[in-house]
Amino acid sequence: MKLGVPRGLFYYQHYPLLRTFFGELGVETVVSPPTTREVMAAGCSRMVGETCLPVKVFSGHVLSLAGQCDAVLVPSIQSLEHKVYNCPKFIGLPDMVGARIPESPPVLDPEIDVDAGDRELYQAIYRLGRRFTWSPIRVKRAADAAMQAHQDYLHHMATEKLSAPQALHRMFPSREATRPEEGPPPAMTIALIGHPYVLYDEYISHQLAAKLRKVGARIVYPNMVAQDNLRSALLQVVERPYWTCEDEILGAGAYYLQQCEVSGVISVSPFGCGPDSLMLDLLGRYAKRTGKPYMQLVVDEHTAEAGLVTRLEAFLDTLSPRQATRPSPAYSGPLIRTEQAPRGIGALGIPNLGDKCVAFKSMAKDAGFTLLVPPVTRETLSLGVRYSPESACIPFKGILGNFIQALDEGADTLFMVTSFNACRMGYYSKVQEQILRDMGYKFQFLRFHSSDRGVPGVLRAIKRWSNGASWPKVISVFRLGVAKLQALDALEREVQSTRPVETVKGTADRLYREAIEAMDSAATMGAAKRVVQLYTEKLRQVPRTEGTHPLKVAIVGELYVVMVPFVNFDIEAELGKMGVAIRRSRSTFLSEWTKFAGFLNTLNAEKAELRDYAAPYLRRDVGGHGLESVGERVRLANAYDGVIHLAPFTCMPEVVAQNIMPSIPEGLPILTLHCDEQMGRAGVLTRIEAFVDLLERRRQASNGRPAQA
Repeated sequence: MKLGVPRGLFYYQHYPLLRTFFGELGVETVVSPPTTREVMAAGCSRMVGETCLPVKVFSGHVLSLAGQCDAVLVPSIQSLEHKVYNCPKFIGLPDMVGARIPESPPVLDPEIDVDAGDRELYQAIYRLGRRFTWSPIRVKRAADAAMQAHQDYLHHMATEKLSAPQALHRMFPSREATRPEEGPPPAMTIALIGHPYVLYDEYISHQLAAKLRKVGARIVYPNMVAQDNLRSALLQVVERPYWTCEDEILGAGAYYLQQCEVSGVISVSPFGCGPDSLMLDLLGRYAKRTGKPYMQLVVDEHTAEAGLVTRLEAFLDTLSPRQATRPSPAYSGPLIRTEQAPRGIGALGIPNLGDKCVAFKSMAKDAGFTLLVPPVTRETLSLGVRYSPESACIPFKGILGNFIQALDEGADTLFMVTSFNACRMGYYSKVQEQILRDMGYKFQFLRFHSSDRGVPGVLRAIKRWSNGASWPKVISVFRLGVAKLQALDALEREVQSTRPVETVKGTADRLYREAIEAMDSAATMGAAKRVVQLYTEKLRQVPRTEGTHPLKVAIVGELYVVMVPFVNFDIEAELGKMGVAIRRSRSTFLSEWTKFAGFLNTLNAEKAELRDYAAPYLRRDVGGHGLESVGERVRLANAYDGVIHLAPFTCMPEVVAQNIMPSIPEGLPILTLHCDEQMGRAGVLTRIEAFVDLLERRRQASNGRPAQA
């Protein structure tokens, strides 16, 4: 049997392991040729435009293997270390390849997930080996030999200071020879930092290493540093690793910034890389403290070599070729400080996630502090964009803008929910805190960790941060806040059903605003109940146009852009004006996160159901709301007229979902809107109007029958 191995993504890190494992089982590995313009163009033609270049190039390599092998290896590498996550595109890679490249050879898609436990990891290896042999002993021998080959590979690179292509040639001499290191004797040492599939792909990197050697530079790479040294350097920047690639980016960058023989550091990152967008911001801040020259290069399929060369020449002009001084950091310890026990809170700033924040104000007041929740406005995004990394997603920028506004209004404490999965949200607070401290703000930062689960976890967090409130008071505060959230979400659902059929457009929205103000003033559970009863009745009495059958459109996507009207240009209200009834994903209602069955959030059951719907097309949880987006698309195929998919520009989980949804056979029209600070209201409304017109014509073509819920 011949097994194809695409020359991309995991190739430069794991090829010796893979070749040895399959070779021991009698399988020949066939590696795709080096990247060319044709390979890149083929991959770009298959993946949606928002997909990062390495995934597009990988797709081109899969296509190049068609007809050359019996199967192609496309693993789902979810985690290689406990509680350290991989990019969602690595996790969903087999599903994206299956959806976008139907002519691909049969896909071999083992799942590697250390977080699932040792037993599951061993089972995954055994299941992979059993495809080629019935002997468990032979599989174990193959796995042991593969791990030894992997260790030898790392040893060659770290101790002999070889690049990955050189180490591969050392281990497998029959492979194509590596490019000789041409140029004058080294006059300086430059560290190239980045993912191996970018640094070692000469087409993607525009032969950056060769260009540096020609001007007398010696090149050092992340893989030339021992793992212990990488991790030690990483922990000088962050408290603990979050991304699988963090050692090779932050760890290597911090290590080389401390080395006196290194004249400068260059990071090379693909445009749209989610982990890099935040990690490299921290690395840049670290570089400023060391005084070492540092430059970030971003590449994509549109990168022109002339522009890259110009930037490279400008950077080299800043270096002193034969002189480099040991950096003297003006600080000690990590950039991100260990969270201390919280002191008393005077004014707490939190991100604005829509109108429901009034439910938290009464909780804060009863707990003895002021809650500051600045509205999301043009000024909010302007502040966030000004101080955020350029490639950060709009939720990051909007939340940072809210934090700046809250601090300017007098907040002494900030609060952020910290998730732990393959999404940038789990990394937000690390970077946001450092940005704000570099801006000169003094504050304490509270994080609600995923370990604080269920009612007990929430109550403990409130108790910890409530200025010494008693347990009865904490429970009372929690119950009132939850009651308000649930009441407001119930009213919002009523508004959603009223908008498309109301005779006077805007009546439901006006009543909803009145209800929010009334709920803000409700001081007891009884008062909150009376508000919801009163306004539910008012909404049901709104005059309606009889005999209408509104189009039904589901809104799916990332939590922040779905929930914050300013960011999505109040898309729900605009659709209501057009006579369209909408349904939002259940997980985008905050009250759903407060409903518990025992110690588990009831959304776990919802996600399990959506996982079943998504399974034929997306079999892995890719973090964020990517799985939910695909699952909702499948679940509603026969109940709704269309789907609007809202995603932050460069959102990794939603890019995976966007690549997969068009392959779902049910012909439900989808409109994907990527939200960022460049998006204009007029353009969005034009696209929505055109989409609604399409749905109207489609319904008419089906004899005018409305979708059945």
